[in-house]
Amino acid sequence: MKKIKIAYWIITACTLIGFALSAFNELARTPETFVSTTQHLGYPAYFLTLLGTAKVIAIIILLIPNYYRLKEWVYAGLTIDCISAFWSEMAVGNPMGSIKSVVVLAFVMLSYYLLLRMEKGRLTHNRSLGIENS
Repeated sequence: MKKIKIAYWIITACTLIGFALSAFNELARTPETFVSTTQHLGYPAYFLTLLGTAKVIAIIILLIPNYYRLKEWVYAGLTIDCISAFWSEMAVGNPMGSIKSVVVLAFVMLSYYLLLRMEKGRLTHNRSLGIENS
């Protein structure tokens, strides 16, 4: 259980750092992010604020202990973000740009898998102690 927890936090920290950097660039509207999103991909400028804010909320929720059901929603949102980024890059003819989305999605999925393993271990441990799970 301890090894799974350590692996979870290493993978999740790497994932969250990537999303935090992305959120910062979107909320700060850095020139490179602004141009690549609005001109290259064709999204409206307000989309940067929406996307950056959603990522900040996701990061906060994943850092808060417990709330496993809410975390599942966060992982669903991050998965949708990665798939949308992949599809957007492919739609504008940039397959190399879509590779990053696939790598990030792999980290998201691995983090989620390890969260499920930790939750299963917690439930099993509590059951062995006779503690009612909520």
